[in-house]
This record gives sequence, C-alpha cells and structure tokens, in this order.
Amino acid sequence: MELVKKLTVRFKSIQPAQLCNYIKKNPQVILLDVRSKDEFDGKVEPELGRLKNAINIPVQDLETRLNELAQFKNKEIIVYCSRSHRSPRASYILNQKGYGKVTNMEGGLSMLTDKRCLN
Repeated sequence: MELVKKLTVRFKSIQPAQLCNYIKKNPQVILLDVRSKDEFDGKVEPELGRLKNAINIPVQDLETRLNELAQFKNKEIIVYCSRSHRSPRASYILNQKGYGKVTNMEGGLSMLTDKRCLN
C-alpha cells in the first residue's frame, strides 16, 4: 500500500475493551473481519476466535469484493483483524470508496479480553 497523507484518513477507532458492550447496544452494526479465511475459520495458531455474525473478507480481497458490502454502505462497519495491522488499511479503503461510517478496532482480536461477543 502506498503512503497516504494523514489528513485523508477519516475513520473512527474503538478499543477492544469497549467492543462487546458497543455491539450489545448497537446490534445493527456490521462486523468486518479482514483476516485470512484460515484465521477466520480457526485453522491458524493462535486461534483468536471470531465475532458473532462477522463477515469475512480478507484485506487483500477487499477492493475486488466490495460489492458484497454495498448494501451496508450507509451503516456503521467495525473492521477488525488479529493485531490491528490489516484493519486500518481496510478501514482506509472503505473510507476512500465512500463508506462514511467506518470504525477500526484497535489492537485486534489479540487484545480482546471480553469474550462475550465471540462465536
């Protein structure tokens, strides 16, 4: 990914400690897991689980699979990965493609201590 000016990055962040309560209060939020399919399916160590009702689109496939998210363009989307290395990139891509309600989970699933919202 080429470098971008910080001024062009316009997505919110949420801390892992806030996530499960936030989802409970906002059940309509869309959860986008941008890890690989094997990570999402629990076939890679460490197995971190996945959020209930999450959609899995690996970050490297996101631009070619945006049509799968088109119906959610005006909804809030929380993007996450394992350690928050890929989710900021995915959040940026979504923002640049007109998704205005994008929230990145900082730290990723590796930092999630409240397991109530995991599958």
